[in-house]
Amino acid sequence: MSESEEMYLVSIARLKEADVSSPVPLSHLADSLRVLPVSVNQMVRKLEENGQVVYTPYKGVDLTPEGKAAAMRILRHRRLWEVFLVNELKILPGEASEVACKLEHVIPSGAAERLAEFLGFPSQSPTGKPIPAPEGESPVIGDMPVSQLTVFESGVISRIAGDPQVAEFLRSETLSAGSVVQVLASGSHGNLLLQTADGRRIHLSGVIAEAIWVYPKE
Repeated sequence: MSESEEMYLVSIARLKEADVSSPVPLSHLADSLRVLPVSVNQMVRKLEENGQVVYTPYKGVDLTPEGKAAAMRILRHRRLWEVFLVNELKILPGEASEVACKLEHVIPSGAAERLAEFLGFPSQSPTGKPIPAPEGESPVIGDMPVSQLTVFESGVISRIAGDPQVAEFLRSETLSAGSVVQVLASGSHGNLLLQTADGRRIHLSGVIAEAIWVYPKE
């Protein structure tokens, strides 16, 4: 499958994720990809011939199970790269998204899973978008507030549920999806003392701490 074909599948999946009506109108797809409607028509017909989409005249396009699986695989690669670029290279989320869009097409699935393991199996991108599960696996569920960890228990951050200012503050403290933290102490009003994987200790107020959700780390 060409990079252009992959971009169409991912764009359809992202529009559906954004609650665009289903089937997705071709005009929405053209706007998302910034291409002419005639180009969208040509590509949609090609994808339909390949069994990746179903096109309903005058209504729009939807993914087949095969098309959805391909879109989720590529979207998983993109969002894993976003986590890596933001958490490890300290690139701002907007720029990271642009770079990840290029990298998503070139990384083999096996290497992507090694990347997921390195990152601590994050469930969300730095902007809070869900990271699709590997092919054939159900999404991981069951995260909980970091305050529910016991003292000396560790967890992998699954998401930041606070407002954008809270998320930005926590990123400045290297706390974002995929980061590993350990609770060293808990105080009144939900205050927490956390330790990061590199040994740094971070004091958080209860208001800030309640924005952090984790998966307990075995």
